Amino acid sequence: MRLVQLGCGFHGRGIAYQLAASRHELRVLDLDADRAAAVGATAGVPSGAVDVADPDALRRALDGAGLVVNAVGPYHRTGLAVVDAAIAAGVHYVDMNDDHEVAEAVLLDPAWDERARQAGVTVLVDCGVVPGLSGMLVRHAARRLADVERVAIRFAWNYERAYPAAIQHFLRINGGAGPQHLDGGLQRKAPFAGREDFEFLAPVGRTGVYFTGVPDPVAIARFVPGVREATAQGAFYQAEANALMEDLVGRGVATDALPPLPDIPRRDLPLALRIEVCDGRTTLRYEAHDHSRRATTTFTALAALAVADGRLDAGVVAPEAWPDPDGFLRELLTVRDIRVRHWRDAQEPRPLATGS
Repeated sequence: MRLVQLGCGFHGRGIAYQLAASRHELRVLDLDADRAAAVGATAGVPSGAVDVADPDALRRALDGAGLVVNAVGPYHRTGLAVVDAAIAAGVHYVDMNDDHEVAEAVLLDPAWDERARQAGVTVLVDCGVVPGLSGMLVRHAARRLADVERVAIRFAWNYERAYPAAIQHFLRINGGAGPQHLDGGLQRKAPFAGREDFEFLAPVGRTGVYFTGVPDPVAIARFVPGVREATAQGAFYQAEANALMEDLVGRGVATDALPPLPDIPRRDLPLALRIEVCDGRTTLRYEAHDHSRRATTTFTALAALAVADGRLDAGVVAPEAWPDPDGFLRELLTVRDIRVRHWRDAQEPRPLATGS
């Protein structure tokens, strides 16, 4: 199958290098032709330039493709246009969407799913870690419980001035518009509400988190029948970085007009992700640590290959709807520096063994 990847940034190039090693034919495209050429040369695949905001250029980029991987952010600006173009062209679609607006549009409006089914294409959104691995672990737990009542997602990560796009994204999703699924419906919470100090597994330990507008509550509400509560809380490890977020949100600073950012020392900790899924009697817990920032790219590359191989049905889906989470996690956890432990109720945490 011919694969087209849009975007050759930090995560995009990592995905491209993995897809280039598959049996599929890959072409990489970016707004910056030189950046695409550099990635293409390293991966040994053709490259070119495209502006995804240009409908005609996007249509030409997808001509003859079987699947497109959209690694062009921010997704609240680019996502729906590329999904629309992919469905119109009859091309499977995979992205790393981390903006709740896109998830609310394509997962809650059945028209997108109907169009994808009629076109015979899979539209897979929300790959990466949060969302992505978070949703896959929810799916893993939901298959082991009779009726899921509550899902809680918590994560913590390092602020790094060298990655302003990540800081811009975190500023956006902490502005109060992101949904939480509470009392059986989506609700918007005030910025930085839901604060708590949470105890992650070693080496992370206790750190503060607050309600954060990632897409997971939307996808869980869509794909986990009967769930009454699905929440997501996250934060930077550094207290100074969280204070900076509050100050920027409070002053109404636009994400595309960030002031000079301070250099806050990094903490020597992996990205930590905790998932808790409860049926009212039993709670299944998972904690993932990503020590290398490879989980996002590896998850997305594996997901794209699964779609290319026909392992997902046509329609709009997220990792919470994955048909075989055990098989996918088995592949993902072969990657060094991605570790997942799990436990039931008060048991001791142990490495995740898929199939258990």
